Amino acid sequence: MKTLCKSRNYSLRVMLLLRMVDVLVNIPYVVLVNAQVPLKIRPFKFPETVEEGKSVQIVCGLDEGDGDTKFRWLKDGLPIVSGTDWSVITQPKFSLLEVKNVKVTSSGNYTCVVKNGVEIDSHAAILSVQGPPTWKIEPSDVRVTVGESVEIPCSAYGSPAPSIVWTKESRRDSGSLFQDLQGLVDKEGSLHFKEVQRINGGYYTCALKNGIGNLLQKTIEIRVNVPARFEEKFHVERVHRGDSVKLECDALGDNPMTISWNKDNDRLSRVDTGRYQIFDRTTEGGTLSEIQVHGVDHSDNGIFTCLAKNAYGEDQRTIKLIVLEPPSAPSDVRVDQTWSRSVRITWMMPYSGNSPVNKYIIQYWQNQGTPHRLEEETVSSAQTSTILYKLQPGTSYVVRVMAENDVGKGTPSENRHFLTSEEEPSASPTDVSVEARGAGTLHIKWKAPPKDQWNGQLKGYYVGYKETSSTDSYTYKHVTFSEGLSEEYLLQHLRKNTAYGIVVVAFNSAGRGPESQEIGKITKDTDPPTAPSLRVTAQSETTITIKWRQNKGDADMISHYILFYKENSNTWNEVTIPHIKKKEYVLQSLRPGSIYCLYLQAASQKGNSNPSKTLTVKTDGAAGPMEWNLHAVISGEEELPEYFRLPVLAPVSASVAIVILVVIVSCMAVKKEQTRYNRDIETVTEKIYPYSMNGTPPQRYVDVEKTRPLLQPPPPPPPFPLPPPPSDDYSAPYATLPVNDANNSTDRRRNFGIGSKSNEGSIDSRRQGDGNMIQERAEVHHHYDHAA
Repeated sequence: MKTLCKSRNYSLRVMLLLRMVDVLVNIPYVVLVNAQVPLKIRPFKFPETVEEGKSVQIVCGLDEGDGDTKFRWLKDGLPIVSGTDWSVITQPKFSLLEVKNVKVTSSGNYTCVVKNGVEIDSHAAILSVQGPPTWKIEPSDVRVTVGESVEIPCSAYGSPAPSIVWTKESRRDSGSLFQDLQGLVDKEGSLHFKEVQRINGGYYTCALKNGIGNLLQKTIEIRVNVPARFEEKFHVERVHRGDSVKLECDALGDNPMTISWNKDNDRLSRVDTGRYQIFDRTTEGGTLSEIQVHGVDHSDNGIFTCLAKNAYGEDQRTIKLIVLEPPSAPSDVRVDQTWSRSVRITWMMPYSGNSPVNKYIIQYWQNQGTPHRLEEETVSSAQTSTILYKLQPGTSYVVRVMAENDVGKGTPSENRHFLTSEEEPSASPTDVSVEARGAGTLHIKWKAPPKDQWNGQLKGYYVGYKETSSTDSYTYKHVTFSEGLSEEYLLQHLRKNTAYGIVVVAFNSAGRGPESQEIGKITKDTDPPTAPSLRVTAQSETTITIKWRQNKGDADMISHYILFYKENSNTWNEVTIPHIKKKEYVLQSLRPGSIYCLYLQAASQKGNSNPSKTLTVKTDGAAGPMEWNLHAVISGEEELPEYFRLPVLAPVSASVAIVILVVIVSCMAVKKEQTRYNRDIETVTEKIYPYSMNGTPPQRYVDVEKTRPLLQPPPPPPPFPLPPPPSDDYSAPYATLPVNDANNSTDRRRNFGIGSKSNEGSIDSRRQGDGNMIQERAEVHHHYDHAA
């Protein structure tokens, strides 16, 4: 206990005391401990001013403590070992440190550490040697990549402690402009860049000074490696179709650098392709590559990418090329519904041409007759259907659709044809005239209503008649539409010397139109001559010979005959023929190998007869150009036969007598043959045309070879009841039409006009042997009927 009380180691005292208490309480035992005094170093310090070259000593001794102690010296945390710069002498109670030949670098924090088996203690002192700065950490050149961080240390020994200043030379060549970088320097004097940029590259100087000696400084270079990169990663280029465009990739970075191009993931060759031309050039900050495209078209739409690469990295830029062009044609144009005066049109939205569609233009025009004016309707881009109004009923139209955007109008769609529904004609026939022709016969002529009021395709007409004094309704006769310039109808078997009212009505598939204004006319009480019976007896390359018969009862009233003829679709010509007994005529100076139509009419003071049947004749030989010099030859009763009237050309020579003899013999033989031929023709004609009492042929087709009637199909039923047709035992119709030929469908008979195809008769006679054809077409293309 005495030893414990005398011990100066208070920790040991407490520990021993607690141990003794534990022993006394639990186990009775005795422990003997050697008491030690706690360690405590006596404070020391260096002289305040120490010059370079001298030596300085400090002693680390103990104020308290005993036992086995150990001493150790540290400089700035590092152990000091006796040698050239330091000398250490250690005793049990102290340790001596001698710093030899001190320098600025000897400055620092010196620490003495002592310990024994129980405790440890230390004490430190700062040695400050006055002198100019000397490098502690000298800066050096660095190489760094853009975006990286870098720290450049710069420190020095010196007393007093030197100050550190960093500067950058903006223009190294001149050396006159410096940049203060103190904001980037930490308290230790190190220069910091968190993210190096290309602008941070250059020459930097670290300067240190403490007022003693010369300035200490070092200039270094920071070399910034710039990888290939693009400041703008994505760009949209818009260009009109047909223009030229230049796509640029301006890459920043260290050269050498390569730039490659792709279009829609396909590599573009650097060779001039004609469509794309690629050019590269070096710039101050990197490399510029561009593609030139001439005459841009739809196929140039797409994604262009350029890849720039150098030794430090690579980057990619994307350019979207949009070709602005007019819209394409709308597809699937349909005519959904049609009415008489309107129609519904639908279509599918087209390709917009990379510019929004502003509107749709619907173009339409009539598709019949002469060219018609183009009509247009405009609808908004939100619509894909519309209804066209103000159309003509029963009319064929063509419609198409086109789209328009800011670039312009696109191509039209395919044409679509449609036909509007028909309506009843909205106008009556025009220019209606009525002429009395013989006893109980009226000749009615008119023209169709204006075509824009047909409201469809005319099917025909109804000719209405009634006695003026009667209160009965009209009796109607059906007349087929003939598509001619005018129409006519011969109304027969009326009462003689009686006043009649006549109206004409046009109709189509939808119904009948309004009636024309009633025209009154009084029938005559006498008849004109009957129509002559005409036939062809011979033809050559330039002539046609005809003969005719006339009812004997008409001989006294006939003053002359009128022959109408034309070639193909030419206009009708007429020749006046005197009333002669032989009734034969030769039409000369015709074109070889041509088709002629002709008919005959008897004239008298009571009026002209009905036309004869229309004959179609083809002259011999091949068709060719010919000067027309028409003249007529009339054959009288005492005239020579035809073959004596033909011109005979022979050279005037000594053999003229022989030639005349040969001609006379030949003519006699021909005369005999022609007489026999004419007799045969007359026999055939009498079989073909069994005349009625007035010499008019029956109204039907007759085939010479088969003698088979060809009946005409009945007309469509009228929209109201008509009286029954007359019997077939009446005389021939009055008016006639030209030959039923495609080229002659719209020609008109002179003075008589052309009617529709009411009744038609035809006769085809073929001459055997010479191959020439005589077509005797009894074309009774007349409108006629009997009065009910």
